Amino acid sequence: MIRKITLVLLSLGFVLGGVAFVLNELNLATGSGDQDHIYAALFGGGLLGFIGVVLFIAGFRKREDDGDRYWAVGGSTLADDSEDYRD
Repeated sequence: MIRKITLVLLSLGFVLGGVAFVLNELNLATGSGDQDHIYAALFGGGLLGFIGVVLFIAGFRKREDDGDRYWAVGGSTLADDSEDYRD
């Protein structure tokens, strides 16, 4: 439960940070007339918003039991018949 609350609060912080960044950059763009601030607003705000959405999804994702998973680490590349791979 603490994990969910922490991730939701972090995601909310990132999303609100992205909104604040976009508003700040758009304010700079209208004040200076420089279009580079608009690109910075789209990129920076989108990046912060994306991190917030990913953290939100991670907070409400159903956790799986690690004992039920099978991990293949390099052993799947070995051949059954060693005759085919002799030099």
